[in-house]
Amino acid sequence: MANLLVRMKIMPKEAEISPSQMLDDIKRRSSAISIRSSKEEPIAFGVVALIADFVTDDKAGAMEEIENAVRASDLVGEFDVLGASRISAEVKK
Repeated sequence: MANLLVRMKIMPKEAEISPSQMLDDIKRRSSAISIRSSKEEPIAFGVVALIADFVTDDKAGAMEEIENAVRASDLVGEFDVLGASRISAEVKK
């Protein structure tokens, strides 16, 4: 079975909120979602966006589950989906 990889750009609700705070809060919202990678992107005036790659099972409603976990965070102001792709769940030797 394949997995779904979703890259998002997540903006904080306030400039004082760090990307790591947003990431920790989002992780607590859903146990079915894992974080493959993340990085910070400075925007302006002290605001730093979070660019995160989320991975979950490729099943019906998977994209909504990721979006709902991000949307449920009180630290997130807005977010954009930058891309989505299926990835193999098995490591080939």
